[in-house]
Amino acid sequence: MAAKRFKSKVDSWIGVLLGAVIVVQVLAIGSAAFQTGDPRTTTAMLLLGVAVVGLMIWLTLATYYVVNRGTLTIVAGPFRWKVPIDEISSVEATRSPLSSPALSLDRLRIRYGKNRRIMISPADKPAFLKAIGHEVVPNG
Repeated sequence: MAAKRFKSKVDSWIGVLLGAVIVVQVLAIGSAAFQTGDPRTTTAMLLLGVAVVGLMIWLTLATYYVVNRGTLTIVAGPFRWKVPIDEISSVEATRSPLSSPALSLDRLRIRYGKNRRIMISPADKPAFLKAIGHEVVPNG
């Protein structure tokens, strides 16, 4: 079976929030950097700002999930998780705002292994669930 890739669903408010944070970061770091008067400090601050903004953009543009050869690989920018599909014990719908590799609050909580869990937000939930061979169980 060929690898199947699923994009993260993106809530519009999360996109607006991330855009606003990026703009504030650029303005704040840029302003502070040019007020130091020290070229090395200015350069360091600008490089830090570019790194922070770059990471945020990377996380936003590269959050997706791949099902391939019995493994679910979760990618969020530079971060990766590998979940053996045969270790998945349940999949629950959730709207938990806790940090996770998901760009939407319309999430799936995947329980796997020994008391491990991760939340994701595939845009095409039915196809994703079919690919991992699970159904959503009621939570609560």
